[in-house]
Amino acid sequence: MRYKLFLISIALLAAGMQAGAQVTETTAAKRQPEPLITTKIKLLTRAYGDSIVLRWAAEDYVTWRYLAAYGVNVLRVPKDDPAADNIDTLAYALKPLSLDRWLARYPQSDSVAMVPAGVLYGDAENVKIEKKGSMGRSLEYNSEQDISYAFAMMEAEWRPDVAESMAVRFTDRTARPGAVYDYYIQPTRWDETGRLIFEPGVAEHVKNVPYQPDPFAPIIRDSIASPMTLVLMWNDSKHSSYEIERRLASPSGSEWEGWQRVTNKPYVSMLEQPADGDLCVMADSVPQLGTWEYRILAYDAFANLTEPSAPHRVVVYDVKPPRAPEIKYIAIERPKVDPMEKVLAHVVWENPHPQDDDVTGYCINYSSTRITGGSWKVLNDALISPRDTLYTIDATDLQTGMIYLSAFDESGNEGRSTIQQIRLTDYKAPDAPAGLSAEIVIPEADTLTATPGRYAYVILRWEDCPDGDIHYYDISFANDTTHQFVIRNQGGIRENSFVDSLAFNVNQKYIYYKVRAVDYSTHVGPWSHWLQVKRPHVTPPTQPHLNTSSHNDQDGMHMEWIVGRDADMDYHLAYRRQGDNGAWEVIGRYDADSLRNHDYRIIINDNPAFDREQRYYYYVESFNASPFSSQSLAVSWLYKGPKVWKVDIKLVGDYMQKKDETRMVWDIGTLPFDAPYYYCIYRKGQGDDKFRFIVSQPANEMEYTDKLLRKGEQAEYYVMIQWRDGRQSTISNTVTITNKQ
Repeated sequence: MRYKLFLISIALLAAGMQAGAQVTETTAAKRQPEPLITTKIKLLTRAYGDSIVLRWAAEDYVTWRYLAAYGVNVLRVPKDDPAADNIDTLAYALKPLSLDRWLARYPQSDSVAMVPAGVLYGDAENVKIEKKGSMGRSLEYNSEQDISYAFAMMEAEWRPDVAESMAVRFTDRTARPGAVYDYYIQPTRWDETGRLIFEPGVAEHVKNVPYQPDPFAPIIRDSIASPMTLVLMWNDSKHSSYEIERRLASPSGSEWEGWQRVTNKPYVSMLEQPADGDLCVMADSVPQLGTWEYRILAYDAFANLTEPSAPHRVVVYDVKPPRAPEIKYIAIERPKVDPMEKVLAHVVWENPHPQDDDVTGYCINYSSTRITGGSWKVLNDALISPRDTLYTIDATDLQTGMIYLSAFDESGNEGRSTIQQIRLTDYKAPDAPAGLSAEIVIPEADTLTATPGRYAYVILRWEDCPDGDIHYYDISFANDTTHQFVIRNQGGIRENSFVDSLAFNVNQKYIYYKVRAVDYSTHVGPWSHWLQVKRPHVTPPTQPHLNTSSHNDQDGMHMEWIVGRDADMDYHLAYRRQGDNGAWEVIGRYDADSLRNHDYRIIINDNPAFDREQRYYYYVESFNASPFSSQSLAVSWLYKGPKVWKVDIKLVGDYMQKKDETRMVWDIGTLPFDAPYYYCIYRKGQGDDKFRFIVSQPANEMEYTDKLLRKGEQAEYYVMIQWRDGRQSTISNTVTITNKQ
């Protein structure tokens, strides 16, 4: 029996608003009759073998107060004894305990028992937000009553004695083991005004057998909220209160300590998620780190606990970072002879007092805008012992930046010291950049002018220098390696790439490039090795031409093209177009190197998809390394293809005497192509010297009826397919039909 506290409040608020609307309407029209209210008594039963427990509840606060005032009758009807047709009255006018008897039975410190007592005998007029006598006060009064009633019903679920004191629980101890009964709960006194129409609580065919607790299988989730504190979450829409138990794993992992209950009173959730059932969230602080198991037991309407849920394991880690040491000073050591040799930085710190017991070691972290791009880099290869107070790092390739110390514990938590500056002077020039490469880019033909000042682009790229403190790069060029190289860029190049323009009218086959790096300390590095780049030219390759060709309608087209023998020829493309307005498509690509071994000849044998009366066009285009291209003249043929195509057509037929007609049907195999077609029926009658066409049929009609065959005459028939573009199929088998009338 689940009570939705907040939903009840909202529902009763809406009910109160409707009631207010009815009062206004009644004032305007006093002759309107008041509506009747039908209310149910909800009854549940549970058999234990030696007794049967009845548990019931009214639908709302008003009905419950009525039943509490006049009492209920508990009735029983035996069902397994045919001779017993009587009705046993187990309780008459069963009411809640009076206030005096209630206070005598329960101390006021029993908060669970005091909630229903307050609902029964307390004053709900302690709500003083709205003005007394106003509609708002009435809504508050109703809301307070029903929320309190919901709490009282919920507490009756896990306190059987409180449920009995509230007269919502009764134990039938006279029930015979194994017997079957019907039970009824009805008001002792029916409402004489007729405004409340009760539906009694009914439980049929209750068999008195031992009770087995229900299983409970929620999906439990967890999260770590703070050090030593975790949160359990589960969804459940059936139960309203729970007990949570935990146990700690033993060091061996094979034995467990006993379960310990972590709830002093049953846990009740105040959160709801209707889509997944009510959301239950409970926090628990564990006394120590380690692996814990949790299980949940739920109370049902009879104050019985379900079977425990499956254990849910949670590993509680240490989430508190350790205290980090504080850096005292940083000493820089340079060689006296050559300051560009290995530079050392001695970092000295003071360990915290007291030091955390689970600290595993320290790390030195370094950051520089020039070296690391603002990110942090660990300078030590392995963890520094937490007992050390000095560490020496190789600072030869470092620049002035920031450092801090990190302390790590056994759980991987990190504590950080205060950030301090490390000052280093750079004496070393950067190395020469590596991996210099070039890519030639030529603009589209329509962007080139007709003047000799045509140009292309060369994109130069190189690898980043490993020094890390590069300020900019310089690019130099020359037309020969024996010439003086000249710096090409006007300002420092910040990226590791550069775009240069190449004129086509320069009488030099190659151009050479070099690159160098300059660091932030103005040290200039050496030039890289020169890179040779071949200049592009505007001379198109030799035009290909058609040497021999032939074609027929059965085998298709045969062509032999001769291409140029240019030294910088790159590749060739063969194109085909169907019809005068079709799009050109590439049907072959041929590398120039491979054609050198085939006497610079391209052989094309093409048998395209058949389309009658269609003209096909072909040409070849050659490309050199610039890349510029030359196209051959186009050649074309009208390709008709074969007229007759083999198709498997099976024809059957017979003379139908009752209808005095010849009936034929046929079936066809797979068609060789997809094109519009129809059927043609041919007939050879007596006296005919050959088959004659008699009729055509649409493609979807594969049958024919002939009424021309006279009595005693005989005729032969066959079928063929005729395509609308002029092609036709082979003929079907011939059938002979005789009119036997």
